Amino acid sequence: MQRIPTHVPGLDAAIQGGPIQGSLILVKGAPGVGKTIFVLQSIYASALTGDVGIYFTFDEAPQTIGWYSAIFGWDVPALQKDKKIYIYYLSEQEYERFRPDRLDTLRERLEYIIKSTGARRVAIDSMSTISLYLARTLGLHTEVDVSAVMQKVLRSLSSLAKDLGILLYVTVLPSDPALPVYESMADGVIELFYYEDVGGVTQRGLRIPKMRATHHPLDRLSVYIEREGMEVESL
Repeated sequence: MQRIPTHVPGLDAAIQGGPIQGSLILVKGAPGVGKTIFVLQSIYASALTGDVGIYFTFDEAPQTIGWYSAIFGWDVPALQKDKKIYIYYLSEQEYERFRPDRLDTLRERLEYIIKSTGARRVAIDSMSTISLYLARTLGLHTEVDVSAVMQKVLRSLSSLAKDLGILLYVTVLPSDPALPVYESMADGVIELFYYEDVGGVTQRGLRIPKMRATHHPLDRLSVYIEREGMEVESL
């Protein structure tokens, strides 16, 4: 089985080198805990090794990506110019191009972009925004209805990841009503969170409750946001 490294320092050593090729990895956590940093850093670091990455964002404005570049010294514009990183900011006006409410259109559009760029890893940030959009667009009023629709979306995305042999990240908020569906269908789950240490100081943590076909720690790992980005406590 071929593995694709996340390139997040300290994490790959804890998961036998990285997730298996074709995996859909759920990255969950509250706002501000580091989900976007995690997926962007993985895409950026991978691009430095020559692998093309795509970041689809429904939440982060383009200037936010610029802030991360400046803070962590990531020269994202240079890699965009070299066609190693592609960033798609999707406002609601552009949803019609991707049509999350039409799985055939959504899959066809994503597959076309991934194939045409040769991307090996892709991030969709976030699934929670898509579920909210679909709940409003389709008039879904219960958690059961939202979960049923999002199950179809995630199944399509998971199939796409496996058919193309890519590493696909999807981010999600803990409040998403379809979260149990995502967790059951994903190949791996990476949870980012805040906790208080013994001294009462708030820290970042990471937990890996699921990673298929992989030996992984179940205990909490410490997460640090350093000058060059995110680091995970080495085992």
